[in-house]
Order: sequence, then structure tokens, then C-alpha cells
Amino acid sequence: MRGIILGVIVLSAADCLALSEEEYLKYIESEAATLSEPASPVLPNGAAKVKTNKKAGELDQREFESLLKMKHRGTYSIYESLLEKDKAEVYKAFHSGASMRSVRRMIIDRKMHR
Repeated sequence: MRGIILGVIVLSAADCLALSEEEYLKYIESEAATLSEPASPVLPNGAAKVKTNKKAGELDQREFESLLKMKHRGTYSIYESLLEKDKAEVYKAFHSGASMRSVRRMIIDRKMHR
């Protein structure tokens, strides 16, 4: 008898939890509907605003690092750990017109081989 009562209590509690989950999801959806996109993207702390009308070869090293930090955060964290001469080589390749894909590969290669 005790098992039946316990079973009924558990099933009742499960129904209450399911109902509260549905209400919670409806509340979250209504809150999300009231939100709007920010007018301009929020930059991570310390990231300088990079002018989007500049070509890759026109960015200075600080702007390149900000771009890398905004667009490829994981690669940037590896880049941060490189020696200054390696950072200079990576920037020089980027400034010379290397694609971001090859720059990212270069960063990883510098980290793995030094």
C-alpha cells in the first residue's frame, strides 16, 4: 500500500514539474520576443574597434590583434602565448596578404614547433 501511495505522489510531482517547465519555457519565449539586437556589436573587453572599410593589408598590428580576438578567439589565445618575434612574423604574413586561414595555421605551427 505504501508503494502505491509513494508512486502516486511521485507521478503527481512529475506532472507539476512538467507543467512548471512548460510555463517557464513560455515565459522565456515571451521575454526573448521583447528583446532586440544591439545597434552595434559589443566588443570584448580590451578590443579596439577595427574599421571595417580597411583592407587586411592596411591594418596595423594592434588592429590585426583586435580583429583576431573578435573573430577567432581561440586562435587569439594561442597567438597571445607566442614570442614577440613569432607575433611579428604572423603579422607580417597577414600584412603581406596571407589569408586568415593561413595566418591561423601559421599561429598554430609557431606554437607547436617552438
